Amino acid sequence: MTSDAFSHKALFLIAHQAQRKAVLARKRKLARSARTQPCPDKIAHEPRRTVRQQTGDHFEQAAWHLVQQAGCQLLGRQLACPLGELDLVVREGANLVFIEVRQRASGRFGGAAASVSTAKQQRFLRAALWWLPTLVRRHFGQRMPTYRLDVIAFEPDGPVWYRDAVRLPQDK
Repeated sequence: MTSDAFSHKALFLIAHQAQRKAVLARKRKLARSARTQPCPDKIAHEPRRTVRQQTGDHFEQAAWHLVQQAGCQLLGRQLACPLGELDLVVREGANLVFIEVRQRASGRFGGAAASVSTAKQQRFLRAALWWLPTLVRRHFGQRMPTYRLDVIAFEPDGPVWYRDAVRLPQDK
């Protein structure tokens, strides 16, 4: 075997190994994204939750009880997408309501409601718009409902439900 043929064979093996490595890396990445971005039918529940996430889960559950008492029907909880996460999605009569749940232990820096910054509002709106077609198809028979973005803020004095808290840019 000539040195030229040897170098071609070595280059081929190196290229083949690199290709296999890239394919395996892609499969791992897809498997990871499948775990972190659930199908729209699924509710995102992570098997291991941090203390902070568990606290958030507790307040989301309390918010769910609040909206349930108001006669709302749960459509989704912790709906994740590439643009963010929706804490609660409910149906209130003919309306679709996206709910952001916020909690603060003290009002020292403005409280829970004040923690919904402009950037958070934009992420909330983008995530809602991402999920809107799927929710309309599944729960509203392809008819576009009236929808709004609410915030339920757990302040030290108790929960406050801000209906239509985040407005669409054309509404402002």
